[in-house]
Amino acid sequence: MADPILPQIKNIVFLMLENRSLDNLLGWLYQPPNPTAPDNVFPAGSPKLFEGLKPGAHSLPYSDGSLVEVTKVPDDVWSGGYAVPTRDPYEALRVSPQDDPRAPKGTWKGVMNQLFGDAKTIDRLPTPEDGAPAMLGFLQDYYYWDESYSGKDIAWTFTPAQASVINGLALQYAVSDQWFCSVPSETNPNRAYSLLGTSMGRESNANIHAQEQFERQTIINFLAEKKSWGLYYSSTWIDGKSYTEYTFPYISQAGGEREIGDISLFFRHARRGRLPAFTYLEPGWTSLSVTGNDYHPNSIIQPGEQFILDVYNAVRNGPQWNETLLIITFDEHGGAYDHVAPLWGAKSPDGLDGPNLFKFDLFGVRVPTILVSPFVQPRTVFRAPDPTKPPFDHTSFLKTLLRWADIAPESVDLGQRMPLAQTFEGVFADHPVNPGTLNLAPPRRMLATPHKASAAHPAAAEALSAVVRGIPVVATRAILLKNPTLAGVQAEVARYRTDPAKFEADIKAGRYDP
Repeated sequence: MADPILPQIKNIVFLMLENRSLDNLLGWLYQPPNPTAPDNVFPAGSPKLFEGLKPGAHSLPYSDGSLVEVTKVPDDVWSGGYAVPTRDPYEALRVSPQDDPRAPKGTWKGVMNQLFGDAKTIDRLPTPEDGAPAMLGFLQDYYYWDESYSGKDIAWTFTPAQASVINGLALQYAVSDQWFCSVPSETNPNRAYSLLGTSMGRESNANIHAQEQFERQTIINFLAEKKSWGLYYSSTWIDGKSYTEYTFPYISQAGGEREIGDISLFFRHARRGRLPAFTYLEPGWTSLSVTGNDYHPNSIIQPGEQFILDVYNAVRNGPQWNETLLIITFDEHGGAYDHVAPLWGAKSPDGLDGPNLFKFDLFGVRVPTILVSPFVQPRTVFRAPDPTKPPFDHTSFLKTLLRWADIAPESVDLGQRMPLAQTFEGVFADHPVNPGTLNLAPPRRMLATPHKASAAHPAAAEALSAVVRGIPVVATRAILLKNPTLAGVQAEVARYRTDPAKFEADIKAGRYDP
């Protein structure tokens, strides 16, 4: 095979966050008062402008035919510290009436409806013959929630001043305006593509707790043959394991020089210059009204901003900075608005159809992906180098990592899409070109509660957070979904602490569903 790529980079730190589209967080990146165009684009012949939002250019239809403009988060909402959007939008490829009784009979709610619907809900699975998605169904898909803002908050997007950390990093380093998640669906399928190259025919999460397992070798299993590695997590998921180790159990079998542990170990290693060659980071997961630092709606974004600031500062100020790449990305768009249509023509990795006969032939919605390294020119925007081939998606991480580790992509089983993926080594110089002197201020402290507590959780999020502290995420979600009052949550937490193993076994067996 060809020589390994990125020889100047000895350490890669990978952080995948949750459920935000490119427009939602970075849509106004190259609008005044910021520069209106990047200094560098990759590939060189690609458009000189960033494909973001433009004032007055985007709108979404209501069912009565009126339009809501896609615009910036209002100042009073932002200054009040409220979550945007106020509800967690649909994330599954399809949400049927069987999944949610509020979904009208015979219709499709969910991501396909967000992409292909307009003022009306779609009633069948779109196919390539339907053409490119119009990207007009986001408001209609979200609107049934009520809401305080008549659903308009799904059309609100953060300014660079409001999401200052992630926008600051995108300006100082390289951001892609053509990075698509792998499936037009939610967390587990997309994280599976980023680790396995396939979701094994799963269109959406298996259940409301997102608790399931993918029995297949991961990128970490293959990297372990050549590179030291570490997996560092912020919260326990279930069975005493992190989300990634539990959901992708073959990781536990990966050999080599390895470490799996608490996120505090990452910060200690970064400070001492002892990071492994490949570092995989997990954020702290949002659980309904309990806010994590993963950016997941319907939480405020400030904990996520602080988390990536802490990760950046740890890497930038550590002794390994001059040989490190930090990748910041998101698993999926989470129902948040984006105006760029994903492309048909995605390669099905294993020929499997999903339960709704989806053929895995459509990429998902754009998500923010930022490359942070001294080898990246400031104010760079990058896209896949060959426009005649598939765009960047999460399998591009896999192929780039394999080639960096001098492993032939064709020699491993990470699905049939990964070998076709384009890689992004062309973004990097062969010598340091960016001193990384960016001085990012900590994000403004906001309320730790959404604007409007979920109807199922009238108790304040701070009180809930205190009650469930130390409870694994899956059990926390199950308890909050089933118990509408603070007293009920307290009683179930006490039951959990009495016999955690039995409680978790009931969840996995479906005996603790809401």
